[in-house]
Amino acid sequence: MKNLSLEPLPILAVDDEEGVLKSLVRDLRELNPIETCTDANLALERFRDTEYAVVISDFKMPQMDGLEFLETCASTRPECQRVLLTAYADLADLGNLINRAKLNGFLAKPWEKAPLQSFIRSCINNNYLLRENTQLRRMAWTDSLTQIPNNRYFWERLESEFSRAKRYSRPLSLIMADIDDFKKFNDQYGHQHGDKVLFKVAQSLEGLKRQMDTVARYGGEEFAVILPEASLEQAMAIADRLRISTAQKTDVHLSFGVASYPDNVESSSELLHKADLALIEAKKRGKNQVVSSKDLAK
Repeated sequence: MKNLSLEPLPILAVDDEEGVLKSLVRDLRELNPIETCTDANLALERFRDTEYAVVISDFKMPQMDGLEFLETCASTRPECQRVLLTAYADLADLGNLINRAKLNGFLAKPWEKAPLQSFIRSCINNNYLLRENTQLRRMAWTDSLTQIPNNRYFWERLESEFSRAKRYSRPLSLIMADIDDFKKFNDQYGHQHGDKVLFKVAQSLEGLKRQMDTVARYGGEEFAVILPEASLEQAMAIADRLRISTAQKTDVHLSFGVASYPDNVESSSELLHKADLALIEAKKRGKNQVVSSKDLAK
């Protein structure tokens, strides 16, 4: 398996007592770099801006309690391991609260150095494995040439969005796009130039999409855009904006085919088929234009 060579991440320790933080630094600095903070609100700001392997938080702090702090950490960076630091006397009261912050474990005060190091080392390893798995999934779903989602991810996303649209009776549109006269780029300038054209177009589509949309390389010089919550009319307007803006940014023209659910569509495969037919029609009509599935009968 490919070695991803992920960078080691620091530890963040949060406690309103300087003495506790100094002890944690003394006992853990040989494992990973460790940063400290005495203010939970400031620690949250730092946590949002920086990636950590492990965050250790005291339970009782004046700004917010450790469970609230770690709960926010869990929703912000779920791969970071979350450890609650508390006195033995507080353990009996934690019970039902621990799952709220999705803790990976807790440390009782006072601690011994060797067990502390062993536990935190395990947390660091867990974080590394989670980051490695995330990276591998991202690599498996990413087209290596264009750096956008590939065909495999497209199908997973389309099935998921179609199921949601059908379950909640919500609109869903699909745009299929194809670079016009792509063969000339390869024939006149070589395949490396053709690859650069694919990359530029992919990045343009990715940069122009709505946050909720998914742009993927379907195959060859063909791209797909999944549009949740978009009617056919809205999708047509989006496709035309993509057509015009991409041509302006890249000097490359594309043809677009658009289809929508629930417009006589019963499955994700049928949605794709109708968008493909509309794309073929756009090519027949002279390229560099948008055609909807409703236009096919005209």
